[in-house]
Amino acid sequence: MKKLIFILVAIFGLSLTVSACSTHDGRIEESETEQPGESSGSDMDAGLTGKTLIVYYSFTNNSHVIAAELQKQTGADMLRVEPADENVDYNDYSIGLPMMNLIKAHPDDPASYPAIKTAADDLSDYDNVVIVAPLWWNNMAAPLQTFLFKYGAEMEGKRIGLIVSSGESSIEGVEADVKRLIPNGKHLNPSLWILRSRTNQCPALIEEWLATINKAQNKYRADSLHQI
Repeated sequence: MKKLIFILVAIFGLSLTVSACSTHDGRIEESETEQPGESSGSDMDAGLTGKTLIVYYSFTNNSHVIAAELQKQTGADMLRVEPADENVDYNDYSIGLPMMNLIKAHPDDPASYPAIKTAADDLSDYDNVVIVAPLWWNNMAAPLQTFLFKYGAEMEGKRIGLIVSSGESSIEGVEADVKRLIPNGKHLNPSLWILRSRTNQCPALIEEWLATINKAQNKYRADSLHQI
């Protein structure tokens, strides 16, 4: 009888393991388990308390892989920024670099930013916004800058996380762009820098980053309570 019970328990455990290891299809969609205005349990476990939106732009697909993995780990909603003209190669040196220089020269002029077809209906429900950004010529990719230029004011008071994908260059320029475009956000530290060559390691890197953010937020709450 004991042997039979052991066999049944083993079979049940194996079925759970197979289910947990099923592959994710990578579709961009809202979390199916989260109701509007509520936070998913995975968000809280990951250190992003409340409802989260992932905003990203991807030209080479690296940022898409990172954003999709972040969604998988947090259950967040996800929004991909798309240029209005899909035939323009904004990553081309002769096109992208002059555009970056134009933004730097006139950061407050809407005409400096490339047009995008992506719109955000309502950001008021979100407590956190995580930006997944490619680095181009030491700054954030231009189409993503356009989105934040248009909607950065609506992110006031929200926790803002940043993940940057780059080849070799460090990410200080992208961090400066985010703080310029979302000046009144609660910027989470540290940012996560994922080298292009390490994109396939992003599951572990994201998991570690989320845990770090969680510890930082808990320390901030504890320090705030101590000062009261």
